[in-house]
Parts: sequence; structure tokens; C-alpha cells
Amino acid sequence: MRRPIVLAKIREIRKSKGLTLEQLSQASGLSVSQLSKIENGKARLTFDTALMLSGLLKVPVTAFLSSPTSAPVARRSITRAGGGIVHNTPGMKFEVLCSDFREKRNVFWRVVVTAKTVEEAGGWRHHPGEEFLFVLEGTLEIHTEHYEPVRLKPGDSILFDANMPHSYVSQGKRDAVVLMSNTVPADGEPPAVVTHR
Repeated sequence: MRRPIVLAKIREIRKSKGLTLEQLSQASGLSVSQLSKIENGKARLTFDTALMLSGLLKVPVTAFLSSPTSAPVARRSITRAGGGIVHNTPGMKFEVLCSDFREKRNVFWRVVVTAKTVEEAGGWRHHPGEEFLFVLEGTLEIHTEHYEPVRLKPGDSILFDANMPHSYVSQGKRDAVVLMSNTVPADGEPPAVVTHR
């Protein structure tokens, strides 16, 4: 359940834009009653509804979905091109990006996939959390336990539960290069780069 203080922010932003519940209701297609319940924490705020409201109110969706912090946070981390720590695994090279934060919710990697088969990639891997991939170069073929292999080209992306066994291979003459993000498990330890089944 969302914390009421987070939900109350919808009302705060709506009022700052000079909108009444009735006006937001007409623009969103949600009833006044439903909007009022969302604002007061009596109805669940779904991601799709938050996304739609953020578009109408012209604020980032994270304004509704993130928990409030007790003090302003002003951290940043920069990794210069080629400056990340590199981990080499069978068929893949992982470069850790922006890893300076002591407490992380995500780990970011630039991954070069050279493997042409699942075997060359070291077989199947799985780990806690979610995995996000955005293809920068080449063609990436993703194998997962519950789905048929799918090919992604530059500009394509995918998000999946990383506990599902998965493997990556590069298709074509060029290596596949991807931006990867993993959620960090609750114990705060980054996910293992390779966990074979």
C-alpha cells in the first residue's frame, strides 16, 4: 500500500496547477470519487494510473511512486568512458557504471556480448531482482526459461524477473552492446554477475 503522504502529493500537485478534482476527472476519465479516494489513500494507485496522472499534471511519475525522504538527497556518480571496473565472464564483458553510492537500489553495467551460443555464454544464469536491458549496438538474442528466444536490435529494451533462468547471445557479425540495470536485493548486496543453474 502507498503511504498516505505520497498519495497526498497528488492533491498538492493538482492544486498547484490550479485544477479541481472535477477538472482532473474530466481530463483523466477517472471519477471524482475515485480520484478523491486515491488522493486520500483509500484506493490503490496503480502504475498505469500514476503514469497517466503524471502526464496530465506534467510531473515525473516518480513523484507519486517514491517514498518521501527525511532530508533532501543530492548524490551523483559519474563514470567516464571506459573508466568502470570490468568483469570478464564466458562470452561477456561487464563494465560497472556509477558504482560510488554506498546504498544502492540498482546496479548499472555496460555489457559487451561476444557469445554466439548459450554454451559460449556460460549457460543459464539467474539471480534475485529484476533485470533491464537496452540494446546500444548489434543484435542481442535473449533466451529465457519460460519464453521463446527474442531478438532485440539497437533501441529495443526488455525488463524481466531475473530469477527466471536466462542467457544472452550476440547475433550477426558485430558484438552486441547493451546497457543493463539490476535491482539490488534487500540485503544490499549487488546481484552476482554469473549464477549458473
